[in-house]
Amino acid sequence: MNKKKFIGLLVFIVFSCSKTGDNSPPDNLISPDQMSMVMLDIILMKNIKRESYNLLEKKDLLVAEYLYEKYGIDSAQLASSQSYYAKNPKEYLPIFKKIKMKLNKLNDSIQQTMRIREE
Repeated sequence: MNKKKFIGLLVFIVFSCSKTGDNSPPDNLISPDQMSMVMLDIILMKNIKRESYNLLEKKDLLVAEYLYEKYGIDSAQLASSQSYYAKNPKEYLPIFKKIKMKLNKLNDSIQQTMRIREE
C-alpha cells in the first residue's frame, strides 16, 4: 500500500470514529414523562390503524395532529426530541421502561375486563 493511501485511510478512520454531532438537548426538549405518554399514544394509534379495528369512520381522528394538540407540541419539537433521545440511549431507556409498564397495565386491565365478561 502506498503512503498516500495509508494516510488517507488513517484520516478516514480517525474522523469516522470521532464524535462529530452535537449531543446537547434541544431548547424545546420534551420531558421524559411527557415523551413516554406521547410514545405510548403513537404505539397505540399505529396498532389501531394496523389492526383495522371497527373504527373505520374514526380513523381520521388517529393522526399526528391529535398528538400535537393533546400534548401542546409540534412536529419539529417531537422530531428533535426523538433524535436527542435516540442519540442518548441512557436517557431513552427509562422512557421505554415507562411505556412497557403502561402497556402491561393496559393489557392487564383488558384481560381482567375480558374475564369479568366471561363470568
